[in-house]
Amino acid sequence: MRTSLALAATLLVAGGTAFAQDVATKLDSTMRVAERAGFSGVVRVEREGKVLLDKGYGYANRAARTPFTRETVVQIGSNTKDFTAVAILQLQAAGKLSLSDTLGKYFSSAPADKRGITIRQLMDHRAGFPLGIGGDFDAFGRSLLVDSAMHTKLLFAPGSRESYSNTGFSLLAAIIEQVTGKTYDVHVRDAIIAPLGLRRTGFLLPKFHANELAHGYQPKGSDAGTMLAKAHAPDGPYWNLRGNGGMLSTTGEMSAFYKALFDGDKLLTKAARDDRFAPDEPVGLAGSDGVNFFLYDRFPGMRTEIIIASTNAAMKAPAIRRELGKVLGLPAPDGEPSETIAARQGGKPAPAAIETLLVDLIKTINTGNEATLRKFIGDHFASESGGPTLDERIQRISRLRENLGDISVEKIEMFAEGPVEVRLKSSVQGAAMMKVMINRAEPYRIAGLQIQLGG
Repeated sequence: MRTSLALAATLLVAGGTAFAQDVATKLDSTMRVAERAGFSGVVRVEREGKVLLDKGYGYANRAARTPFTRETVVQIGSNTKDFTAVAILQLQAAGKLSLSDTLGKYFSSAPADKRGITIRQLMDHRAGFPLGIGGDFDAFGRSLLVDSAMHTKLLFAPGSRESYSNTGFSLLAAIIEQVTGKTYDVHVRDAIIAPLGLRRTGFLLPKFHANELAHGYQPKGSDAGTMLAKAHAPDGPYWNLRGNGGMLSTTGEMSAFYKALFDGDKLLTKAARDDRFAPDEPVGLAGSDGVNFFLYDRFPGMRTEIIIASTNAAMKAPAIRRELGKVLGLPAPDGEPSETIAARQGGKPAPAAIETLLVDLIKTINTGNEATLRKFIGDHFASESGGPTLDERIQRISRLRENLGDISVEKIEMFAEGPVEVRLKSSVQGAAMMKVMINRAEPYRIAGLQIQLGG
């Protein structure tokens, strides 16, 4: 791969300005086609230090007919985690914490199974916490988030596996607040955003006007609103989202952030990066809430950067990335890996009865029929005190169906502990992972499920 990238870069330089202009025209033409097909969002492409494309397409607000521009403020989703990671690494460089510090040092309530979890394990998604412990907009304060995390059963022994966890990054945000004495938003602004001269990145602190913000749109066209129109705390996102998502920015300011992170030392020295943000390696960083999608791709060997923010779930960013990649001669994105993390770490095929149960679950979801779904949940889901009601489960799974479209099973794997992992292919979001908590004794019953998008 490295040889082909270097060759492509050499050919590009040899082609000069005319070649760059031709590529820019092709990129814009590709996006015009995507716009007519329903794409709404903004795309920024830079190569060899030249911005080849930096434009908005479609409407940021369909009702008001507000066009997307490069200045439109978009959700950056899980790319918020990069700000959290930078803040942690900065604090380590300043001697205020260490990646080897444990939860027991910061949270006296940490029980025995969690006291030894390290900050590094939280950052590497190797702590064992689940994907989440509530909805993004549930009214969780810091104390409730920490208490809930400490009472949540770990999916596996810390350090033994990797499993993507928003909860782990919310705990990192709580540590940041404890160490600095500032709210997460204020510290990130003071330590990262302000030193870079960014003015339109953050959550509440930039004081965005409603007409600056992009609306998200469900696959069938319903308006999902803006991030700031959703429930949040007076000092930032509620805590199921804080530190792991929710931030807002523009593609231009996010480009400036990543350039400072990978190419300079204004945020972190080379030593302080801790190999997490290696400047010489290709990287893809992305996040999605099922409707809005933010994608950052970097190819140092080709001196190429792509940033895509999409807001129409029916025309998502990875599809755009693939088309732009063809024009730029880039390798295919890694959003659809040939094997799952689970497969690399020793997952085994699930028993036939569990596999049948999960295949039937997917078939039931695909029907989109509430009565069929209600019966399946009644027959096959465990009833837990304090857990979601039948109607709540129906609502959540119906929402999942709307966001993902038709889904098919590609692989099912099971570990000695933790959830069964179901690799999916969805018509709307592409690759996805469903993590299903199942009681391991017959009759097998589903205790809960979580979705992680392939991006």
